[in-house]
Amino acid sequence: MKIESTRFGEIEINENSIIRFVGGLPGFEELDRYAIIRCDQTEPIQWLQSLDDKDIAIPIVNPFILKPDYEIEVDDDDLDLIETHKEEDLVVLSIMVIPEDITKMTANLMAPLLINIKEMVGAQMMMDYKTLPIRFPAFEALQKYYHQEEGVDSSVGIDEKGE
Repeated sequence: MKIESTRFGEIEINENSIIRFVGGLPGFEELDRYAIIRCDQTEPIQWLQSLDDKDIAIPIVNPFILKPDYEIEVDDDDLDLIETHKEEDLVVLSIMVIPEDITKMTANLMAPLLINIKEMVGAQMMMDYKTLPIRFPAFEALQKYYHQEEGVDSSVGIDEKGE
């Protein structure tokens, strides 16, 4: 199936990869169909492209890349909403904000996206009983990720004092 995207132009997606977000996403409640678009230039940042509005492409990332000890806690009602209680059926993602100064990019760890990959149903869950940042600084963690992926020593460019 072909879709139009302001950011990516015309792209081909598999109809089985369409994710239905129950009640849409906060701020986009009327938009409930999305596809995850992988972009080599921004990997591991991916894009949640609305199928209902070609102008809406939301940057997303695997929060465990940014914070390896990240933990989520959701209650049974939230899991009922996305039609699964099986951990192996879930993908957890965080919405990002990427300003013009990319060194100030952040990820929302307080309200992750949970997607049931078996049924392709998702929702954004607010973990208000956990103390996690809504604006977690992401730039340094992504820099570290890129260095590891490329096999670059992450201490390159740092003097012996760690500055």
